[in-house]
Amino acid sequence: MVEKTEWQRRAKAAGLSQRELARMLGRDSVTMSRHLTGRLAGGVPQHVQAVIVAWELMRPDQRDAWRKAMAAGGEGET
Repeated sequence: MVEKTEWQRRAKAAGLSQRELARMLGRDSVTMSRHLTGRLAGGVPQHVQAVIVAWELMRPDQRDAWRKAMAAGGEGET
């Protein structure tokens, strides 16, 4: 079994799945996996880290609003 990286653990602890993170950032799940495991040059990109940190800081209602905005194609309340 492969040990999870810090960013994988943090995303999961915050309730953010790899699939949802990929969708938010306009990436496919395979690319997101490579980002989170550090298999791409340069480690975990800062924009991926920033989304995870933002998710950690959000209240549940803020996360729901973000999910709704993403489902509406980025349009809607923030």
